[in-house]
Amino acid sequence: MAVLVLGPALRPGYLLFYDMVFVPHLDLSARTLGVDGSVPRAVPSDLVVAIASQVMPGWMVQKVLLILIFVGVGYGVGALMSTRIGATAAALCATWNPYVAERLAIGHWNFLLGYAALPFLVAAANDMRLGRASGRYRLGLGTVVTAMTGSTGALIGLLVTFAVLIVPSRGGGRNTPIRRLPEIVRAVGIFVLANAVWWFPSLFLAPVTAGDKVGVTAFAARADTPLGPIASIVTGGGIWNAAVWTPGRASVVSSSAAVVVVVVSVACAIAARSWKRSPGYAGLMLAGLTTLILVVLSALPMGQRLLEQVVDVVPGAGLLRDSQKFLAVWVLVIAVCAGLLSERMQSVGRAMGVGRIGATAVAAAAAMWPVAVLPGFAWADGGQWSAVNYPASYLEMRERVRALPVGAVAVFPWTTYRRYGFNENRILLDPWQRLLGRKVLTSDDLPLASMTVRGEDPAARAVAAALESEGDVRRALMSAGVRFVLLQTDQPSTTSSALPSGVGGSVVAKTDDLTLTDLGTSMSQGPSGPRWWAYSGLVGSAAALVVVLVGGLGKALSRRRGAATSPEIRSTQT
Repeated sequence: MAVLVLGPALRPGYLLFYDMVFVPHLDLSARTLGVDGSVPRAVPSDLVVAIASQVMPGWMVQKVLLILIFVGVGYGVGALMSTRIGATAAALCATWNPYVAERLAIGHWNFLLGYAALPFLVAAANDMRLGRASGRYRLGLGTVVTAMTGSTGALIGLLVTFAVLIVPSRGGGRNTPIRRLPEIVRAVGIFVLANAVWWFPSLFLAPVTAGDKVGVTAFAARADTPLGPIASIVTGGGIWNAAVWTPGRASVVSSSAAVVVVVVSVACAIAARSWKRSPGYAGLMLAGLTTLILVVLSALPMGQRLLEQVVDVVPGAGLLRDSQKFLAVWVLVIAVCAGLLSERMQSVGRAMGVGRIGATAVAAAAAMWPVAVLPGFAWADGGQWSAVNYPASYLEMRERVRALPVGAVAVFPWTTYRRYGFNENRILLDPWQRLLGRKVLTSDDLPLASMTVRGEDPAARAVAAALESEGDVRRALMSAGVRFVLLQTDQPSTTSSALPSGVGGSVVAKTDDLTLTDLGTSMSQGPSGPRWWAYSGLVGSAAALVVVLVGGLGKALSRRRGAATSPEIRSTQT
């Protein structure tokens, strides 16, 4: 499925669009470690990329991670099924759907890696519920791995884990929630410790500000089908950005067919009481229905008003603005239900005398419905993605900056997203924050078609205010610790190709499309680097990994000692 979807995008080079930003070599810097004082949006996913890029080129790291999305979620959800045809149908549905297509098109690869980890958390939590020895270790390890994908994947993973652990089940004893309380507390504790790498800097290092409530409306789920927002959400789509909607979703026929199949699959699973198969099934369905209801409510005016109040008051609640991303759990429920439906079709076919091969063929053909209703996802999203390389001038400028004295770099024109000729003018998040291994200041406001969502960086906001009021931009830059200014002159003609008046400075490096200016010694006299306690989040996450690995090793040694002293083993040895 990864090859069929990515196709030509798997060639050497970089896929660069929206938030999909990879560079030849991502430095291990204060930013990738999450200790530079900025909002840790890409922590620790960028840290994982930085470590991997020490041993392989950045474009190869990108392709491995993208393939891992498909392999991970396909294998994981397939393992939740009891037959091969069920596993095939579930894996196909989990890898080929509007959620994966739209999130991939907007560049949210880290979200999708968190999505790919969900089936493994379900299986591990289920085994822990059933008293299997490896369940606790695998759940802890899965929690640590999910934390590496970032805050969104971690929160979705916690929701699924918590649902599996608390969902009621038949029987007494360890099946009661009170008896499972120590296991629940342990799972939540591992989650808190493993995710300290991003929540600690969010609370204690980054500026504590509430998000812009305008983003609630801007990022609300939309109707990417002619059937309205609810039908779009139920089938796994509805992302806010219309530019990344997959070709074919606008068709009434295909979107209607998707709604029918999803409803039939889920209805059949409910009618068969499939949640009684295991705590894992029950917990996954509970979490999936919960996220579905929340996303639907956030797309309605009443839900948006409530979320606006939360975002306007609670720092960090901006994480909830793009609520459609939490639909990952519901998409996984659809995949499991599709697998169960295929298993049911196969058993019914055999009962009708079609034969094993015939029944399997019918079930396999029916399992292809995700491709039939979303053909535009094939071959690099209909040929829209292609691998490119950074110009030599960019890599040359990067080396020039590395040789310069300490100081932050501000990038102009002052905007969040760029368009480059070498990248076929696709919209791309400014790549210089990853190309340079030092602090890079640029606008973090998000300009949309009808509004602008305000960013959270006070320094960037001060520069933006100076630009808007035609004030002292140089002073605003230097107050933020900026010493160098990088001007990109290869941007579309709608943006200025010159620095704002009064910035001044001396040119220290220049290429055909880039100009680097030195403003001189910065006015900011802050500390030269992060204080020692800024690394507490990293220490906490490392401690979580150690706890999980030591616990797993202890269990393995205990089982080995038990086997060595059993009567059967002693008799054989004698």
